[in-house]
Amino acid sequence: MDKRSEESASPHSFSILTDFAYYPYSDMVSSSGERFAPITGPSDGVLFGVTGVYNYTIPLPGKNFLTKGNNLKLGAECQISPATFKPRIFASYTPAAFFVVNAGFTLGTGWEVMGSQGLAAYNALSGKYDNLTPFANWYYEFSVGGTFQFDAEALWPGDWHHIVLSASYDFRFGGLSGQDNGQPWCWAAEYAKVNGPFYYANIILGYQMPLKLSMVGFQAEFTGYYSDSQFDSKYKDFNGNFCNINISPLMVFSLSKKDTLFVLFYFERRRGFDSAIGRVGGREQNILDLRYSGGEWYFRRIAIRYLHNF
Repeated sequence: MDKRSEESASPHSFSILTDFAYYPYSDMVSSSGERFAPITGPSDGVLFGVTGVYNYTIPLPGKNFLTKGNNLKLGAECQISPATFKPRIFASYTPAAFFVVNAGFTLGTGWEVMGSQGLAAYNALSGKYDNLTPFANWYYEFSVGGTFQFDAEALWPGDWHHIVLSASYDFRFGGLSGQDNGQPWCWAAEYAKVNGPFYYANIILGYQMPLKLSMVGFQAEFTGYYSDSQFDSKYKDFNGNFCNINISPLMVFSLSKKDTLFVLFYFERRRGFDSAIGRVGGREQNILDLRYSGGEWYFRRIAIRYLHNF
């Protein structure tokens, strides 16, 4: 892009993300130590959501290879799925080409659709999650973090030399309005959550190509609470600060200048228990009162994301 086109480029951008995921059924394995849980049924549900994203980009001065193209981005998005409504505001600052600082605030509410709970609180007496009133109860989340990014093409020029690495770490604080600290709840069909700080880390290693299949690689995600004391003491055997890990081979297809398709295959490491039978996440299985006995790997989902830029 030449200087004149850079000066005339609009600071506004808008995009639509469409997400679809298919979850096979995988019973938990009652054992100890690390193990693998095979697929035991055709389906454990699907996920669908549409997100509109707006960005306003403020260019920052700089002409050398570290500062050229650096910017401050302010944005807002809103995600709608069959069971949730989730608006979010965010900002990112790029002080150097290889590093990005970000912050955001999320607010969300939900309801139950065909057995999928968007927002619910755990009832210790019944051992089930009771649905909460949408738009009267809210999920909230603050986040701040940083991303290191590197492209080998910067040191080794060439269209076929794009070996890319991205590593990020976020400190997040999430909670549910009206819920006491230490008491479990559910947000967006994710169970056994509690109020308080948690972390999210993401590592992507990929190879970009000047083809329709524009990138292949691997993604690893890590999330968990900082301390098991964030859970009420009655759940001490649950291992509250367990680190969930997702490892995903990924493919990116550049369909056009405005359209991109992402395909990922998720393998997850979840909590394993010494007396686990049945589903891990749903109301059919109360995992909070089980005794943790090691990590359990299983194939979680196939995820497809379609991005259209306007």
